[in-house]
Amino acid sequence: MEAIYQDIACRLQARIDAGEFPPGSRLPSVRQLAAQHQVNNLTALAAYRWLEARQRVVARPRAGFFAAPPAGTDSPVARVLPSPAALVDVDNRMSRLVELSASDVAVQLHMAEAHHSLYPSAELARRLQQALLQRPELIGAHLPAAQSDRLYGLMRRLAAGWQLELPTDRILFCNGITEGIGLALRHLTRPGDTVAVETPVYFGLLQTLAALGLKALEIPCTPDAGLSLEALEFALRHGPPVRCLVTVPHFQNPTGALMPDDNKKRLLALSRRHGLTIIEDDVFGELYFGTRRPTPLKAWDRDGDVIYCASFTKSLAPSFRLGWLSGGRHHAALERLRASNSLVSPTLLLGVLSDLLASGDYVRFGNQLRARLAGQMETVADAVLAAFPAGTRLRRPRGGLLLWVEGPEALDSARLLQAALAESISFAPGMLFSAEPRFGHCLRLNFGQPWDAAQQAAIVRLGQLAAEQLETRR
Repeated sequence: MEAIYQDIACRLQARIDAGEFPPGSRLPSVRQLAAQHQVNNLTALAAYRWLEARQRVVARPRAGFFAAPPAGTDSPVARVLPSPAALVDVDNRMSRLVELSASDVAVQLHMAEAHHSLYPSAELARRLQQALLQRPELIGAHLPAAQSDRLYGLMRRLAAGWQLELPTDRILFCNGITEGIGLALRHLTRPGDTVAVETPVYFGLLQTLAALGLKALEIPCTPDAGLSLEALEFALRHGPPVRCLVTVPHFQNPTGALMPDDNKKRLLALSRRHGLTIIEDDVFGELYFGTRRPTPLKAWDRDGDVIYCASFTKSLAPSFRLGWLSGGRHHAALERLRASNSLVSPTLLLGVLSDLLASGDYVRFGNQLRARLAGQMETVADAVLAAFPAGTRLRRPRGGLLLWVEGPEALDSARLLQAALAESISFAPGMLFSAEPRFGHCLRLNFGQPWDAAQQAAIVRLGQLAAEQLETRR
């Protein structure tokens, strides 16, 4: 059985490589392929699944199999075409990684946040104490109207600095960005619906989709330009109905990709043609390394179809759980959902945020954090390339906290993590970042930890462990 289906798969792959089936074209049905080779349908299907696992064909629900571009092709359509929409179940794969955050692992490189020493912890503590002494009512009441008006005015001014013009009545605070995205998904979808996401994709989003009973349609994302618009259009034309798209245009998790402004405009035009609502996750937008903050996709939205979500958890402190959104034409419905979900954000945090924005300290803290992160990214990237086996690739992101490392194809990053944990080193293995078994040779590293001898030794040891694993597999 195995030799037969692999032989059929190799013959079909040769026909694809010869140009008989251009990228994106429909391949023979399972029944047709079985008849051509005089085998049963299960054998023909096994041949397609073998090719699908090698990303040479793409299955489309109720449409059949299509030719994918050969590896290494430089054409736009060469970015791997989307996989079928699938119900999400990543909890088992994630549970161990979440446990690591509360463990005694010496060098933790698995999380998507900076070390506490990079945040203005002492200053935030001072301001919290000051707010409690001067305004103790913030503990047991909503933010007074005058202070609320001040905060929303400051938020509007902050967003305007990013070329994002928002009315103050179109700003809604929530408890972290995860709540904001969850509210948007609850408003736009029903269980069983399909949501387009980038792949590789942040596993926290996969958890949210799983909790809501939604299917993930994974659209390729490259470290160079982010979401593949060609693959998205192909999916919208030929795949199942898509209720919405969740995208991270700025320093995407995990690839670190930054979507060019021209692509943002093209994405809006594409979504308008297909009636697709976009949920924009801008959680890393404030962690840019250049001289200008990236302009949100929402800045070019003229129809109110982009639900913009952001947060202060990455730019102020992980425990500063203040997210916010601007919902366009969906805003009123999102306000109602928020009221039924958690009603209000912590008044004390809102008061301190208002003080930070008014004083200019938020901007000052951000400048300091970005300078540290930019330097640490270069150091970690250099160390990885020096330590890891030949064939390892990475792109140096222009912001964020994360480095996406593509090892040689034979590398198994899940096994590498097991070996690393035995030596008190952690990272996020690539298989976490898809609902499907993908990216097994990849890993995500956090460069938000201050560079020291322990971290340097950990990177060197990871490289040695990867080399040892590859050597034993030869």
